[in-house]
Amino acid sequence: MKFQLCFCILIFLIILGKYSQKRVIQSQASTDEYYVAGRRIGTGVNALAIMAALGSGGSFMAGVGTVWELGLPFNAWMTLGSIAGFAIASVLVAKPMRNSRKFTVTEFLVDRYEHSFFKVAVPVVIIIGSAMYLMSQMTAGGLIGSYVTGFPYQWGVVIIAIVFILYVAMGGMLAVTWTNMLQGAMMILLMLIVCIGAIINLPMPYTDFLLNATNENPALGAVGDTMPVAGYIGAFTTWAVAVCVVPHLLMRIFTATDDRSAKLSMNIGMLAYGSLMAGSVLLVTPFLPLLSNSLLEANPSDMWLLLVAEQFFGPILTGVLAAGIMAAVMSSVDALLLAVSSAVAYDLYQGWHNPKATQRQILKVSAFSTWVIGLVVMVISLNPPDFLVVLYTAAVGFMAASLFAPLVLGIWWKRANLTGAVIGLLVGAISYLIAFIGFDLPYNSEILVALPLSIVAMIGVSAVTDRPSHEAINRMAAYHEREV
Repeated sequence: MKFQLCFCILIFLIILGKYSQKRVIQSQASTDEYYVAGRRIGTGVNALAIMAALGSGGSFMAGVGTVWELGLPFNAWMTLGSIAGFAIASVLVAKPMRNSRKFTVTEFLVDRYEHSFFKVAVPVVIIIGSAMYLMSQMTAGGLIGSYVTGFPYQWGVVIIAIVFILYVAMGGMLAVTWTNMLQGAMMILLMLIVCIGAIINLPMPYTDFLLNATNENPALGAVGDTMPVAGYIGAFTTWAVAVCVVPHLLMRIFTATDDRSAKLSMNIGMLAYGSLMAGSVLLVTPFLPLLSNSLLEANPSDMWLLLVAEQFFGPILTGVLAAGIMAAVMSSVDALLLAVSSAVAYDLYQGWHNPKATQRQILKVSAFSTWVIGLVVMVISLNPPDFLVVLYTAAVGFMAASLFAPLVLGIWWKRANLTGAVIGLLVGAISYLIAFIGFDLPYNSEILVALPLSIVAMIGVSAVTDRPSHEAINRMAAYHEREV
């Protein structure tokens, strides 16, 4: 039953991708359809899509195991950072970016600083960061694929990756939006089912049950037992600033019907995501001590949510739940694939290499890059990393450290100039990579070094170099005021 349900979903997604491809080809503005879905996505649909894009396999699927292994405080700091991030992004970037009518973060920064440096630098940052993020999601997809088919993990990765790549390459943002809407609705329904199942199956009053879990695992509620407090602060900071710059979330802003809809959909998506994360983690984690140690040791911690759910439900509902978690994985993978392909095709190919490229050429390069990058990440994902939450938080930390200062200061500080933005991006990216690769720092604390360095470097350099042009300043002022 698990296999049949997931198989039907995968076939449906391929059909939807093919239908979206037909719509894109028939459109008079095919790149507009492919990258921003014609800028006509309503608030409700966009809120579901935003929640789905953030609610990945690394959060909904891996949350329970991560809490047991790394403690509830770590998960709480990270989730609160995500919630704060949506509120921050809705204030700092949603209106001006939607009103700019751009397709990508790269295009927006080129417009702000009037230099082609960002046509290369920003796509490189996005490709590196999104590839790391994609690796964690394909790992989650491989685990689910193995669970529902009984095939080895490696075959699960291959099957899931090819389906994801296929429908994104065909349909672009139109396919991603429709599938994210479906996936978001599935995630809400199925995570509610899990929470209700946990409540019904409580063997004792909840407070006693939670206390029993902390007795079994004293690190569950303790601060600083599994990692230094710097790791908690780093996880919070990463997500609090990442929503402002992570391309697969920002692309949802560009699809909104207007700036008000963009801001509202971000806040609705934030509330839905935070509620589902808190409910599933708090209600399901205390059940882990009831499972045998041999069962837990035989499965990666990222699969433990499903092991608990098997105790609540029969094979049909467990299969539906597996399909819902697969939807969570899909919703992040497809958005990330589109973000990476747009960085290659729209920013690098058309924006830098071939400005006279036709829409047909851009779409062909986009589809080709989706396949190439997707397959490369698939191969790397055949050897899965530990702790998906930690891996994808590191990925978004790299992008946040690199892009937050140039983007946000460029929107709100008139004195921000090209030289300062270039230095800010380079200092953020390089210092993050040095801290991540060269030092044994607590999980996700690299952002605490790289982000302040980037902001200070950009402010200092901008303050002592030439002011930006009046045209650039006036454009930003217009984006703050008008509704398009």
